[in-house]
Amino acid sequence: MTARDLWQAFSQADRDPDALALGDLTRRTAVDRVTELARRLRAQGVRPAQPVGLQGPNRPEWVLGLLALIAAGACPLLLPADSPPAETHRLLRTAGARRTLVVDPDGAHWAVLTGESEGADRGLAAGETGSEAPAHAPGTLLLASSGSTGTPKVVARSPRSVLDEGVRYHRAGLARPDDRVLLPLPLSHAYALGWLAGALVAGAHVDPVPPRAVGAVHARLRERATVLVTVPGLARVLARRRALADDAPFPALRRVMAGAGYVDAELDALWTRTLGVGVSRNFGSSETGAVLWGEPGLPSGAVGHPMPGVRVDLLDPEGRPLPGSGAAQGELAVVLEDGSTHRLHDLADRDEHGVHRILGRARLGVVRRGARWVSTMEVESVLRTAPGVADLSVTATGPDDSDDQGLTVEYVPADPELAAPRRLQAYARAELAAYKVPDSFQPRYRLRRSAVGKAQAAPVYRLAAARPDTPAEQVLAAALAELGLPPLLAGGAAAADLARTAGLRADVLSPVLDTACALGLLATDSDTAGPPDAGVYPPDVVLAGRALAARVRGDAVDEGQRPPAAPAGPPPPDARLRAAVAGLLAEAAVDGTPLEIGDGGVPRSADAEYGACVVVGGVHGPAARLGPLAALLKPKGLLVVADTFVSDPLTLTDETSRTTVVRWLVDGHLHWWTAQELRAGLDAVGLRVEEIRAAEQAPYTILTARKTS
Repeated sequence: MTARDLWQAFSQADRDPDALALGDLTRRTAVDRVTELARRLRAQGVRPAQPVGLQGPNRPEWVLGLLALIAAGACPLLLPADSPPAETHRLLRTAGARRTLVVDPDGAHWAVLTGESEGADRGLAAGETGSEAPAHAPGTLLLASSGSTGTPKVVARSPRSVLDEGVRYHRAGLARPDDRVLLPLPLSHAYALGWLAGALVAGAHVDPVPPRAVGAVHARLRERATVLVTVPGLARVLARRRALADDAPFPALRRVMAGAGYVDAELDALWTRTLGVGVSRNFGSSETGAVLWGEPGLPSGAVGHPMPGVRVDLLDPEGRPLPGSGAAQGELAVVLEDGSTHRLHDLADRDEHGVHRILGRARLGVVRRGARWVSTMEVESVLRTAPGVADLSVTATGPDDSDDQGLTVEYVPADPELAAPRRLQAYARAELAAYKVPDSFQPRYRLRRSAVGKAQAAPVYRLAAARPDTPAEQVLAAALAELGLPPLLAGGAAAADLARTAGLRADVLSPVLDTACALGLLATDSDTAGPPDAGVYPPDVVLAGRALAARVRGDAVDEGQRPPAAPAGPPPPDARLRAAVAGLLAEAAVDGTPLEIGDGGVPRSADAEYGACVVVGGVHGPAARLGPLAALLKPKGLLVVADTFVSDPLTLTDETSRTTVVRWLVDGHLHWWTAQELRAGLDAVGLRVEEIRAAEQAPYTILTARKTS
């Protein structure tokens, strides 16, 4: 590969300039737009080797922005689109970046440079950044990596390193010149960047779409996409999407690649059975890019052989490469094209055919009972199939150098009885060897995950400088004060530590703290603020705060004192919404009279099997137990849910969402705040979601699901 960087590889490719190259853009149009933006960036003071943030949605314009920054000689810092402002600011500081290229495809100017350049007035020589951050070569890509802990850090990838990874994909035949590569992944993630490099090096057509745009994925597959790049969680959603399965097979689709997560044989079989294409596997790190890949049909956890151009070793406990290429077990290390060696801190075993299987992070691999390795990812994969488990994470406990570490399971139950800890433990004992059975099973309302599904470390919460002005903010502030938490939060504390110190329910405290962060009352950044002034709030706000505090303590809530409008919740369902639901049921030709379920949950007398059930405005719980709801339906029976949801409980951007979430907290509604969370919960009790669509009656969403036969 003679190109110097990704921009040169794209702009000088010997391909038809009028053929589609990036989304709906031809290669000629894309090159012209990148050239113009790079010229504008230089005119605005962007200098060689200067770190500049890049943030925006998964659209072709994001790729244009990346190539323009490289063409201008800058060092793009790839900022996750879903990062809260505090995390974005921390990443910018770490990288020494003072400016950000914000991509807004729908704006008047689709890419806008924000912030101030420290060296704009005096000029900077090549290699100077004007900050204390380490200097990098022009075109170096700076990636925000979660590592193994979920704590973001910045990883530098040289232009040559990124090109080398692209060449691996091309040489392996994963990205070909005639491919249409579909990327419904966060483009800021190292896994997506590697595939983007592979497609650009190969001269393939690249089609980036938003990570959760299932409908767009369906449309592109019908338009003859050849390669779908995904992660295991999204792959499961896609394979169960009724429209995709009904339209399968897709004649042009030749490969589905799932990386950045554990791929089990069940997922492979699901894709093969429903869409006719098995799941390939990918494995690597932010520092090295992809280094292993495998064809469909491999065992659970297996990721195959080394990619072209890299050597993969297994190290013994002293860090020495194990001899030979046969069966072995140890820590992964790779030697890249430039001769550099990287220890990946992942444990793996290799079979006699040279196929590698990932066991887990070296510091999370558990040595228990006879020095046997236990893969946390294997345990996760098995326990995810337990009845009623909507989400799950397994972590090791105890000192890293212990020969007898423990295992803890945190999971989201679709129903507190169906997936009670004792039942999940019994399932683990039936499905796993005794030394693999976890020691602790902790139900949670939500697990924090990155955009590609990686479990994230529990954050440390601190007081922020914001004053509670709106009723929603005041209710949360009053609840935190009632619980006596401000002094404990002044220095920073995790939810579990606060719960132990103050004797509170950690599972209820966590969403309260997350919501306080989303409203600006708390922060997870390193900056601290002093305790806020004691607030004097209206009586209804005080009562709402006390009700919420009682739930966090686990005390009974005096329902008679709960205020009617502090803050106001979502509007009640109206006749138009009910008419829309009735019309949907009429189209589905439901057998018999549907059962309507309200805020009170499933009626005790409702023990028959119904052809359809309707839940209007009452899905969020605590009465909405999904297990009994699924039991009411006949096989292939229809469930219709019409309720309010928020797009992301950790980034509440509009006032309606803010007041809605706080209202849910006060009322004890702690489950299924997003439609995707509800999808996972319904799937866990045997209800397959067929459609999620916004209702004309804002802010409602209508979701339909069918019971599996």
